[in-house]
Amino acid sequence: METATTAPQDPVSHPHHAYGKKRINTAFLITLAIIVVIAIAIILFFMLRGHSSASSDKMNVTYSIALENGTVIDSGAGVFNVGKVGTGIGMITNGLDSEISSMKSGDEKTIILEAKNAYGAYDENATFTYNRTDRMKRESIVNKTMTVALDEFKGVFNETPETGKEYSLTGAPWAYKAISKNETYVVLEQQAAVGKTIPYGIFNYEVTKVTDDKITLMLQGNDSTIPAASGNPKIEVKFTKDEVIITMAPEIGQIVSLGNMPEARVVKLDANYVYLDANPEFAGEKISVTIKVDSRFKEKVVATGSSVVAGAPTLQVFIMSHCPYGTQILKGFIPVMEKFAGKANVELRFVSYTMHGAQEDLDNKRIVCVREEQSSKLIDYLNCFVSGSGSEADTQKCIANLDKAKLDSCVASRADGYLEADKALNTEYGVEGSPTIVLDGKTASIGRDPQSLATALCNAFIGSKPSVCSETFSSTSPSPGFGTSAGGSSGGSCGS
Repeated sequence: METATTAPQDPVSHPHHAYGKKRINTAFLITLAIIVVIAIAIILFFMLRGHSSASSDKMNVTYSIALENGTVIDSGAGVFNVGKVGTGIGMITNGLDSEISSMKSGDEKTIILEAKNAYGAYDENATFTYNRTDRMKRESIVNKTMTVALDEFKGVFNETPETGKEYSLTGAPWAYKAISKNETYVVLEQQAAVGKTIPYGIFNYEVTKVTDDKITLMLQGNDSTIPAASGNPKIEVKFTKDEVIITMAPEIGQIVSLGNMPEARVVKLDANYVYLDANPEFAGEKISVTIKVDSRFKEKVVATGSSVVAGAPTLQVFIMSHCPYGTQILKGFIPVMEKFAGKANVELRFVSYTMHGAQEDLDNKRIVCVREEQSSKLIDYLNCFVSGSGSEADTQKCIANLDKAKLDSCVASRADGYLEADKALNTEYGVEGSPTIVLDGKTASIGRDPQSLATALCNAFIGSKPSVCSETFSSTSPSPGFGTSAGGSSGGSCGS
């Protein structure tokens, strides 16, 4: 889902995305009534999970998996890290890998795996129930004022607060007025007005009362059915005078993640509960795997826009080209790509899925084609791309400086192959949203301004650093979205 630092997430138009199986995002079911409370509270730092880089030894395999009775349950082909083929095709142990570790290119064999070495033994304790229905009051009363640390305020608004001045944020339902401050905190008053409506998915909040210290909101809407889409269940919403009753209706067999429960498969529904099984689908089954090693090879590391710099750190930034927070970090990353070319490995990569329509899909392909086939023009193209509006007309102006015939040919026939390499890295590093920063194989929490990115890269050098590390970069965070304006929070992402 695409999240701003000041606006709630829209569960209808921005379904949750995860690499692999889709999950159901039900968090919104219990957070509908706190929209205004989180308007400032979530303007904080987002920590990214760390993932270790896997080996560069690769195995290209073709496989077929069958149950003991001969029923084929899975088949396919793919490139996997050596030692992670089993988990890569859905098993929970490395039993398969111990059997195929010595296989060479062209080898083929059938392997029998006991349950404990495949999908695991069946665990009766990994079944549970979940209440299908949530009830919540339509009316919500929140404080009109809030206290915010000065450093957080400055990080969001890029200035020191002035008492009596109103401040606006993109996506926020209203302005915030600074009414007092000291050396540590500023007190902000939400400038709510009766009758103000705040869109939220297919519903709206309406401000019904404002006092000196409280804001009263009422969730407005009609009885609705939100159809199943993108891995989400059908959801039935009923409005009464005082409550909103929300009932989930997932499909049998659907993989869901409900509340704080582990990811599980829906096995049964009744009037009150969803019955779930967190065991792998084929847990407890003895299986046979017929596998052929088509090739074994060392993965070739390709540094975006330059040759590999041996011994230097690698900074990779994964984005969606039309995610506002992707373009935000791209504006901060371009000067680093330019200055560190030939001195470190700085790579612009793409998240394995998109969220912003056909134009984003097309622009992702164009950028990856320039990256791989016209790399000497990549920096100029990126500067032009982010400076525009994201429209096709503006992008065409940037393309005028490229070999258009070569670009068109690449987009039509080679771009998907280049993006597959990025997709493999998504899996290796656990990339789930835009932007994700990976420094030497581990996801990292780094600011989106050029100075923060350059500093993190310089600190990753072992031994002597290049002279560019002595240069000063801009420490102003670029604004989210297209355009050249500066100043904005480093929070927010597209996707999970």
